[in-house]
Amino acid sequence: MGSSKETLVSGEGSDKTVLEGAGAYFLSIVEASRDCIRVISPEGFVEYMNARGQALFEIEDFAGRNRNRYWPEMWPAESRTAVEQALRTALAGEASAFRAQCPTARGEPRWWDTTVSPILSEERGDEGRVIRVLATSRDVTGEVRAEAHRQLLVNELNHRVKNTLATIQSIASQSLRNAGVDLAVRGAFEGRLMAIAATHNVLTDENWSAASLRQIIDGSVTPYRANPGQLTISGQDLMVSPKPAVVLALAFHELAINALKYGALSSAGGHVDIGWSVAGGDRLDITWTEQGGPTVRPPERRGFGSRIVELALPNELGGEVDIDYRPEGLRCRIHAPLAALDKVDAFMPLA
Repeated sequence: MGSSKETLVSGEGSDKTVLEGAGAYFLSIVEASRDCIRVISPEGFVEYMNARGQALFEIEDFAGRNRNRYWPEMWPAESRTAVEQALRTALAGEASAFRAQCPTARGEPRWWDTTVSPILSEERGDEGRVIRVLATSRDVTGEVRAEAHRQLLVNELNHRVKNTLATIQSIASQSLRNAGVDLAVRGAFEGRLMAIAATHNVLTDENWSAASLRQIIDGSVTPYRANPGQLTISGQDLMVSPKPAVVLALAFHELAINALKYGALSSAGGHVDIGWSVAGGDRLDITWTEQGGPTVRPPERRGFGSRIVELALPNELGGEVDIDYRPEGLRCRIHAPLAALDKVDAFMPLA
C-alpha cells in the first residue's frame, strides 16, 4: 500500500470511511467482487464492507449498526472461536481460512467460507507491519445443504443395504436348511455374505470413499482363528477403493476358510502370517504364509474359493497371484500395481 490517504466508499451518499493506504484501484476491485469483503482494523473492528457484502448479509444500515463493531461479535457463539483464531493469525502476518455459520441481519441462516489475510504497510521503515486485515466471505449455503442432503441419502442407503444383506442371509439360511443342503455348503455361503457385510461396514464408516486394507484383512480372517497367537498382520496401512475392497475381502475370506478346513487354522499350533509392502513405489506385494498345520497337498479340483483367489482377484487388481502348496504350509503371493487399490470404476452398494 502507498502512503497516500484515499476514500473507500461504503454505501451511498455521506456513508464514507477513510482507510489510510487504500487506493482507488483497491476500491474498484472490492466493489466489483461478488463476495462479501470487509476491512478490519488492527483492533478487530470492521471499518468497511463492500456493497455486495451488505446485500449478502441483508444489511440496510451498515454505518449505523455495523461499522466499528468488533468483528468476532458479529458471528454467533458457535462460530466465534474460529473467527477469533483467524483474526489473530492474520494480525500475526499469516493468512488463514475457515467455514462457519452466520445468519444474515434478517435472521436467514447462511454458511460462509471466509479467507482472512493481513494488509501490510509499505511505508519506508515500517514495511511488513500489519495495518489492517482483509476478510473475504463467500456464501456456500447451497453447497453445505447439498452435502447434508447427500449424507442423509448415503446413510439411508447404508441402512437399507445392511437390511438387505441380513434378509438375504436369513432367506438363504432357511431355504438351504429346508432343502436339506449340506451344512458345510450353508456355512460357506453365509460366510461369504458375512465377508461382504463386514467390508460394507468398513466402507460405510468411510462414506464409501475407501476402506483400510488392514481392516479388510482383519475382518475377513480374524473370525476363523482360535486364538490371537494364530494370526499376524503386518504392513503399513493402505486405503482401498470400494470395488477392489470387496474382491479382496472375499479372497482373504476364502483363504481363511481353506486354512480352517485344511491348513494352519485347523491346528491349535498353526499360524498364519499376512504381510504386505510397496516395492519401487508403485508395486504392491501381499504374502499369505501358513505354518504349523497339517501337511498340505494340492487340491484335486478347483472350487469357488480357488476361482476367487486365482482368477477374480488378479483380474480385479490387474496383477498376478501365485499359490504354492508347500507341504509345511500354503503360501499365497499377490503382486499388483499399487494404483489398482484406487480404481475409479463406478461402484454402488446393493440397494
